[in-house]
Amino acid sequence: MQAKNCRRILIAARAASGWLALLAPRAMARLWRLERPLRGDVSYLIRVFGIRNVILAYLLYQAERVDATDEDLEEMLRVGIAVDLFDAGAALVARSSEPANKGASIPALVASLIGLLLGFWGKEKQIIGAINE
Repeated sequence: MQAKNCRRILIAARAASGWLALLAPRAMARLWRLERPLRGDVSYLIRVFGIRNVILAYLLYQAERVDATDEDLEEMLRVGIAVDLFDAGAALVARSSEPANKGASIPALVASLIGLLLGFWGKEKQIIGAINE
């Protein structure tokens, strides 16, 4: 898959999940298999997640524009990779600390890993190419 296509998929996925979490936190909670009814703080955190994803999608979209530099694009991909790595770690910690809700962390872990892969594949300068230079 081409790097540009990976970035487009990543932008679309981040924007879709972000807007869904922001506008319909209950629907996102169902996707994440969270227990219902949602407490107020959980609904708030889902919305914060949504805002973060919408902003990440927008910043990556802006880094794709014609007048942006390659460094802008690489920086935004690195930020997204760091966020996805943090999310994957949080999902693993939640999985180990809450035995009753092990299933709830699986969708978050899978989404984080997909984001990581798309972020790595979306880089113009691949890691292996950078090592050989």
